[in-house]
Amino acid sequence: MLLEVKNVFKQVTEPSGEVITISHANQLTLDKGGQLLLTGPSGSGKTTLLHMIAGLLAPSGGEIYFNGRRIDNMPERERDLWRAQNIGYVFQKLNLIEALTAEENILLAGYFAGGDMAALKKRAQNLLERVGLAAKKDVLPGKLSIGEQQRVAVVRAVINSPVLLLADEPTASLDSENSRVVLGLLRSLCSENGTALLLSTHDESVKQQFGEWFDIKCGRLTEHEHN
Repeated sequence: MLLEVKNVFKQVTEPSGEVITISHANQLTLDKGGQLLLTGPSGSGKTTLLHMIAGLLAPSGGEIYFNGRRIDNMPERERDLWRAQNIGYVFQKLNLIEALTAEENILLAGYFAGGDMAALKKRAQNLLERVGLAAKKDVLPGKLSIGEQQRVAVVRAVINSPVLLLADEPTASLDSENSRVVLGLLRSLCSENGTALLLSTHDESVKQQFGEWFDIKCGRLTEHEHN
């Protein structure tokens, strides 16, 4: 078992003093190399749960295990290094640094993980070529289309060959063609590298392409039978 989430929840206090739960997952598991869809309507807590799994946000309660090791209570410095070495993340808002080129954005992730920069640069060039952006490696994000920016974000997420890739609504801002390309790219890159994928969406067309869903609203796993 690669990932195990046990009764994890996040609570916040409203200005009125009322405490509300913004995300809750009773029991979510993901095997090594597995691919699972995290689904639920907007505002149901999908992003919050992904942030807690990545160690970007501390849960209010519950436990998260990665390869049998509890990670939700790690010291911050140790957690940051663990994240850099094990987790790839495609953020909903992409989070590309505007002052850096496409290639520099990708290599920055490798730098934080302490990787060999010469090897990472070669891998970045190969991946950019694969996603059709080799000619735009020196272009700033603001000069790229949304679809191109999303492909840069995907390459950045896989540059370190992560054990687990988290993708937060990766097709939300894309048209149907770019959505198909980006989703296919994510799934194929994960399959080739043995990387587990946890992808959140509320898009019905994306849901139909996965065999298993974890519905965060009702807190249970659903197996989807393809027609």
